[in-house]
Amino acid sequence: MKDSKLNKIIKVIKALSDESRIRIVNLLKTKDEICVCELTEIINLSQPTISSHLKKLYEAEIIDFKKEGLWVNYYLNKEMDNEIETLVNLLSKYIKEDFIIKQDFLKISSLDRFTICKK
Repeated sequence: MKDSKLNKIIKVIKALSDESRIRIVNLLKTKDEICVCELTEIINLSQPTISSHLKKLYEAEIIDFKKEGLWVNYYLNKEMDNEIETLVNLLSKYIKEDFIIKQDFLKISSLDRFTICKK
């Protein structure tokens, strides 16, 4: 049985009720695809913690992923409901001037995944 709209929005809001998950979503609005090693470098959390956050965002249908060789690349779900996409866009617009968000943007702009993932 498909989730009701109420259950779906509750799942989305719960997924977005964490600073790290909001930062991940915002980073995915900045860069089309991001791997776990890039997120661990930017957000400064362990790989298992990042993976747990990604799982919650995936279960809420906010993000999706694809495997490419050694990497699992995460991206915003292209099939996201219009209403959920509007919510995500509004959230990103609201926080775009936040200091942490600006720092995340600077970090993602200068990261080289090939260097990071070799660690």
